[in-house]
Amino acid sequence: MRKSMVVLLCGVSCVIGGLAQRGFAKAPKPTFDPAVLQGSDTKAIAGKLLDQALVLAGDGSWERIAVGRVWYLGGDKAKGQQIFDGVTGGKKVADSDWFRIARVYAQAKDWEKADAAFGMALALDPEDDDGMVEQASYMNLQGDRAKAEAVFAKVIAAQPDKMYHYTNAAGSYLGVIPQD
Repeated sequence: MRKSMVVLLCGVSCVIGGLAQRGFAKAPKPTFDPAVLQGSDTKAIAGKLLDQALVLAGDGSWERIAVGRVWYLGGDKAKGQQIFDGVTGGKKVADSDWFRIARVYAQAKDWEKADAAFGMALALDPEDDDGMVEQASYMNLQGDRAKAEAVFAKVIAAQPDKMYHYTNAAGSYLGVIPQD
């Protein structure tokens, strides 16, 4: 009886140790070769850096959106869009993911896509007054003043003590993008 108990305890200890080691094991640290930065083809250099950034981003939605943002705004909208689609096609898409993508579209002056992405974000959190003011600010920047002012009036009247509502709305009249 005593011998079987020792064997059982050893077996359990090995299993627990293996699980702990697997849980604490770190992925190999990436290495950087400065030679990647050499050459005159800046798009190729950027591509190599972004490829590594995407590997490091792993499953992180914000991190992947950041990589997609650089591709999209850097001139390769197809690569950026592919990354965005990968994020938004996942099982756990947050309103913050949609907001980040909407901002990229707005910066790229792709207003229809930006407006749709803002709409998706607000559909996930319809009570997000900050998001409503942000979307309305972009509307105003795009020239849809009447629609923007209707949102400003509604949201600011309901939350008259939120300083950023005022600054983002005011900025949109002066050509300043809203600060998130």
